[in-house]
Amino acid sequence: MSNIDYNKSSKACSPCNLECKKINKRINNRKLSEIKVKELPHILKVFNF
Repeated sequence: MSNIDYNKSSKACSPCNLECKKINKRINNRKLSEIKVKELPHILKVFNF
């Protein structure tokens, strides 16, 4: 395991990067004003437990 301080890194760790990609896919290039309130829980749900 490497000793990378992700708080000071310009790159996200792999799990965070994957979750960001999922959120971007859910937003689908829409403006924030175009996102419905009902969609927010689904968009922001990053970890499926």
